[in-house]
Order: sequence, then C-alpha cells, then structure tokens
Amino acid sequence: MRETTGRRRLRLAISILAFTALGAGAVVPTPAAAAGRPPIAQGATVKADRHSPTGYTVTFTYRNPHATQVRLAGDLTLLDVDTGTTRYQPEEWQPGRYHAGGTEFLRDMTRDRKGNWSVALPLHAGGLSYWYRVWDPTRGWENKRIWDPASTKPRPPGESSFRVRNNDVLDAVHVPYAKKQNDPVLKERADYELPMAARAKRGTVRYVPYTTILGDSGHHLGVYLPANYDAKRAKPYKVAYLAHGIFGDETDFMIPANVPNILDNMTAKGEIEPTVVVTMGNHFTGTSLGFASYNQTNAANNLVQTILPLIERSYNVSTERSGRAYAGFSYGGMTGGVVIRNYPTTFAFYGHFSGNPSLTTQDYDTIANAVGDDDLSVFLGNGVFEGNLNAQNAIADNFRARGYAAATTQVPGAHDGMTAGQLFTIFARDHLWSGVDSASVTPRR
Repeated sequence: MRETTGRRRLRLAISILAFTALGAGAVVPTPAAAAGRPPIAQGATVKADRHSPTGYTVTFTYRNPHATQVRLAGDLTLLDVDTGTTRYQPEEWQPGRYHAGGTEFLRDMTRDRKGNWSVALPLHAGGLSYWYRVWDPTRGWENKRIWDPASTKPRPPGESSFRVRNNDVLDAVHVPYAKKQNDPVLKERADYELPMAARAKRGTVRYVPYTTILGDSGHHLGVYLPANYDAKRAKPYKVAYLAHGIFGDETDFMIPANVPNILDNMTAKGEIEPTVVVTMGNHFTGTSLGFASYNQTNAANNLVQTILPLIERSYNVSTERSGRAYAGFSYGGMTGGVVIRNYPTTFAFYGHFSGNPSLTTQDYDTIANAVGDDDLSVFLGNGVFEGNLNAQNAIADNFRARGYAAATTQVPGAHDGMTAGQLFTIFARDHLWSGVDSASVTPRR
C-alpha cells in the first residue's frame, strides 16, 4: 500500500514540476494521457461478451467535441425469417433473425467530457452496414450522414462519390461468429466477409479517376487487385465488373457488400482463382441526384466502350469473354439485361442480385444466336425478405431452354448491400470461371 501511495505522490510531483517548467501557453497532456491511460478507441470496437445474445458486443465511438447530437444509424434492425415483417432491435437477436435494411436503425449516442460520442450494441456475425448522423453547427451539419472517420477502408477522394453528394454513405463493421449464434449461414458469412487475418493475403483497393462516355470527368472506378497481383503474369487475370443499385456508387460492392474480403478469403481457400474486380458509379448523366442520373443504356455503353478498354490498357486482365463477368445489384442487376442484350458476346458470366434483366423472347433468341455454342452462365437471386423467386426462375428457364447454365437462390436478407454480399459469395464461389485454375490457386488444405 505504501509503495502504491509513494508512486502516486511521485507522479503528482513530476506533473507539478513539468507544468511549471512548460510555462503559460504550453500544451499540457490531458489527465488521461498524463496518467498513462490509452486514448479512447475510435470507430467500431468488437469484443467477445458472454452476456451478449450473439456472443459479441460492438462499441461505436466517434469524436466530435463540436457536435450537439450524434446518432448511430445503419441496417441494424432485425427481421425474423418466420415472420418477415416484424422489426426487432439488436438486443432482441435470437436464431433466425438477421440484420436487414429497409428501415433505418437509429440510436442516440452519449457524449463524454472529451467530446467522444459512443453506444454499444450486440450484433451477429458478418459485415454489417452502419453510418453516423451528426448535428455539428460549426460545419453546418444538420442530420449529416457520414462515414466513420476512424475507418481505414479506401474511398474516392473528396466529395466526388454519388453517395457522399446524396448524403447516403454506408460503412461496415465486421463481427466474428460465436457458437451460441448456432447458425451455419452466419458462420459462413464470418468465414468470407471478415478481413483476412494475414495481411499479406489481402488484396488492395484503389479508386482510379476517369472520364465517362459522355465526356464528363471527376468520376472514379474502384479497382480491387488480388494479393500478389503480378502485372507481368503470363496469363491475364480474370475480371468481374460490378454495378451498384439506384442511388449507389462505386463504393457499394467494396464496402457494404464486402467483396474484397470475400475474394481474399475465397482465394486463400482455393475456391476461386485470383480475380480482379472493377466497380463503377453509374450516376453520370448530368448533375442530378435523381433517377435520371442513372441511365441504363448510358451505363451499358460506358462499361463496354469506355471502362473495358481503360481497364484492359491499365491492368493485366482478360480481354476474352470467358475471362469477364458482369454482376449488379438491384438497378445494376437490371442494367445487366441491357448489357447482355446490346453486347451479348462481351461477358460469359452474369450475376443479377435483387434486380432482374428484362428480356423478351426475341431477346433470348438473339442472345443465343450471338453466343452460339460458347459457354454462358447466368445466376439470379434475392433475399428472403424481398419475395419469392418466381421471376428469377422464369428467366433461368429461358436460358436453360436455349442450352445455357442458369441458377437461382435466396439468402436471408433484405434489399441491401449485405444481401448483395451474400449473393456475390455464392456467385463467385459456385459459378464464376466454371472451375478453378490450378496454376494460380493455392489448393484447399
């Protein structure tokens, strides 16, 4: 006890001497720093918690001393597969309930004396979408929706991305699986959606500026390169081009849909050969933030006539249809119908996630005549909270009737990026590239 008291007195004496020596106007460490306590962790901190219904609790912390109000928001309310309509709070999680978009979760955050705003929640496994809503009079923010500033996820520079301009950004927190969740779907989500522990096995994400087919600049392409990407590899990398839904942008598949993590894990397991991914923002018709700023014909032409040549000049990727895939979520999935109708021999693999192509009998016949005996694979799916698969099955049947591979599936989710991520996992693992390239894949152990 005397030793402890002595140390406290010594620290106090040193602190007094230090303050005297520094003099007026000097910067003095905060009490927490002076006492040796680490600063409060910013961002989303995930911790195992045996008292949590999911086995984990996530604490969200955002520092802003000037804010007058901050809310945690996200796709964090729960839907139950047995009811499909009743919304539950995160604390009400139990097996069969899944975080789902469609209703914005909002929870007030509490401010401490240092200006740290925080709140803690139990969350289930996977990559889960969230954001902050901030009132900050010093910045003119009133209910401003922001990325988590503590996040390390790459993003387009400045205010150029459509989601930023539309006050509609999404971030993602990654929660491990606990046995008490007792759900193979959530276990699989954790296996694919969480970042690789070995950083050397992680790919990279960058955003590349480019000028669209309409001649307007200031837009970006998201580019994921797999770990150990080799620009001089003899065999070009296969490449998937991914399109967002209405009011989304080039960040959607990279962040809320977790595609980089999914491919990192899938490649490490030997389930897919290393693959390049390109994401594009399709809101480039004028400066509008409305539906008209995403024109599907413009998007399809921009993809094939502008983006493909640019990517194929800049990266070591396939220029063959057998090495190219197109997939889209919602409006991006619908845009896939324009792509396959107008450019039937450009891509060999199509993924339509929660958004179906609109094709006539004549369209199917025209596509079949163009593709001929070459391979064509079509995958369609949605979330169980979005409705049945009748439309998807009818589309698949039309392709099968013409001799092409087609499959449909559902995952437990709503119309959001988390569903897009689950569908991408199935699409990439089970359908892309019609098998594994043994020359460039680490075998499964």
